[in-house]
Amino acid sequence: MAHRSIWEEDMVIDIMGMILKKVSIGDYVRMAAVSKSWRSMLAAHHKPSHDLEAPWLLQLKDCAYNHDTGFNFYSLSDARFYTFKLPTHVLNKYPNVLACATTFCCATSNGWLVIIAARLNHKPDMFLFDPISEIDIKLPSLTTIPFYSIYVEENMRIPMMVNRVHVFSTSDDPTRNIIVAAHFMDLLNHEDFLAFCNCDFGVTEEERSWEIVDADGAISCHNINIESMLFHNGVLYTLISNKDYDFAKVKSSQDGERIGEEIDHVVVLKTGTGCCEVKMKITNIVKHNTAPHIWASDDELRVIAYSGLNYVYLAKSITGEMLIIWNKTDPLSEYDDDDLSIYHTSNFTVERYEGIYKTSKNFEPITSLDDQAIFVSPNSNSFSIPARSDHHNGCQANSIYFTADALDVLYKRSLILYRQSGIYYMQEGRIKRPFPSPPLWFQPRLTLY
Repeated sequence: MAHRSIWEEDMVIDIMGMILKKVSIGDYVRMAAVSKSWRSMLAAHHKPSHDLEAPWLLQLKDCAYNHDTGFNFYSLSDARFYTFKLPTHVLNKYPNVLACATTFCCATSNGWLVIIAARLNHKPDMFLFDPISEIDIKLPSLTTIPFYSIYVEENMRIPMMVNRVHVFSTSDDPTRNIIVAAHFMDLLNHEDFLAFCNCDFGVTEEERSWEIVDADGAISCHNINIESMLFHNGVLYTLISNKDYDFAKVKSSQDGERIGEEIDHVVVLKTGTGCCEVKMKITNIVKHNTAPHIWASDDELRVIAYSGLNYVYLAKSITGEMLIIWNKTDPLSEYDDDDLSIYHTSNFTVERYEGIYKTSKNFEPITSLDDQAIFVSPNSNSFSIPARSDHHNGCQANSIYFTADALDVLYKRSLILYRQSGIYYMQEGRIKRPFPSPPLWFQPRLTLY
């Protein structure tokens, strides 16, 4: 009869199950580090997702992974740091990670880090990595993206191709039917591409491929900006805007229609045994100016540009309704050898997406977030969690936590003067900037694979 560890006894497992329901993700991490027996016991348990816990801040210098220190996270709830290194099996699977000078984390999504490792004259590695479970998912080669060769010829950083990534499951089981939607950008030709990949664990790595989707012309790479994505109630909601929209000709106003055409589309992705479908709801939005252009005199280097909408986010509230968050910025452009661009967030507005005023083509405004906090980022999924005024779980109610754009960091535009990370307090209309740039929000999840 095989010897059973004390941690495999039914009574111990039941007791630990009750304890695990009360602890934070940080507690899980520390418990798993005790021994192999503890880690096996934790892995054998059904674990809560902890979606309602405050996220971690992923601190990365220039978005690059450090082989010596690993990934450095700061937990708002625990007020402490956690460090994770890429495990040996990941390093062996993706040789570019060790061979190249830098490995970039260009986005996070639903508990996954999106990692790209590229070196000269070699195909880049792109994969998802969950630092809690140490599970990785290999993504299709970036060489299949139409403008990849342009980046190679121009000696541009390959991670700059990826603007945002959304990882979601079309099943009630988050470990099955995993789909990756990636927004690729050709920065030289100002073209956007939306591509999908079926990464279900039943689909072999050789069968995975990027399927570029234009939704019957609704998402044209030449004329459309892809603003935000959110998988909600079985549908991938996608906000787009028109690149031809001329801000210079728009008066200083927030009036007028802001909702254009709404399109339903179905994406069919091939699998090893058949196909799967992803339902999409594509909404064309109009980003209005909030102030006229103010141009400085010709002999000044600095130009004060329009006060406008730089980012738009979709997020799910704690009650399950979908919100649209408008990030208003005051961009300053300084033309020098480094082409330095500085963006200064001025305020946010929040509206109810599903309460669309069909007649006026507008969204329903929300003046207070009440007992919730929203976390937004250009390179992470946006989401909300319950919060209290006493900061019990590391965040404050009726507030919006926002971070910088990692793509700008790869541009080397941030330098010292970048002011795109902080906390916006809805009631006071005040911004506090306690976060070093550039952080990324990361929602750690404890999912049984």
